[in-house]
Amino acid sequence: PPAPPAGPAKKPPADPPANGLPTPDWVLARYVRALGGEPALRKITSRSMRGTFEIPSRQITGEAEIDTASPDRFYSLLKISDAQQYIQAFDGKAGWSYDPQSGYTDLAGKELAQMRRGAQFEYELHFRELFPQLRIIEKATEENHPAWVVEATPPGEGPEKFYFDVETGLLLRHDSFQDTPDGEVAVVHRYSEYVAVDGVQVPTLLRHTDPAITWQVKFTDVHNNVPMDLAVFSKPAPQ
Repeated sequence: PPAPPAGPAKKPPADPPANGLPTPDWVLARYVRALGGEPALRKITSRSMRGTFEIPSRQITGEAEIDTASPDRFYSLLKISDAQQYIQAFDGKAGWSYDPQSGYTDLAGKELAQMRRGAQFEYELHFRELFPQLRIIEKATEENHPAWVVEATPPGEGPEKFYFDVETGLLLRHDSFQDTPDGEVAVVHRYSEYVAVDGVQVPTLLRHTDPAITWQVKFTDVHNNVPMDLAVFSKPAPQ
């Protein structure tokens, strides 16, 4: 099981000027340090997370799994019942999804690009490569936490926003847009209840909000450097 929540993050870099905003590189360096530091992050090559899934407004609960492996493999399963399973995955080259209504679907275009970025295992160490255009746009309040808001623009796409806690340096929120059959919709992901696992901070409460639904995942079982069967990341062959 995860270790108890860690104490205060290691001493961050010097504070930014009192009369101005910090640089994006300052915020990102502080984020890496808050997570445990680059050496600790690079020691982790895979992660397995298990927990529960909930849609509070509909009183729906289920199981949640996320498996990730370096450099860019990702598998997410939300299981309400054997007949209601929702999967998103990236195998290093191809992205795919599964749901009871559509079956297996290959991701393409912006949806695939977003999945490829999100599947980067050392996401925080490659932030500038994934988002070449970065700027600090404001100091805001995110659920009672002062936060530096970084506007991050990936190649060929619109800007996204990342909210980093002013006090701890950790990521609190990520705003982006998701393609749907009805067009783009705004999506907000929130990250909280960080715990230290093998010296690295991991958010164990993830909350998703879009115009149609709000759901959350609470992870209670987190393990690093577990053996991974890489086949799990690939779309099953047709039966």
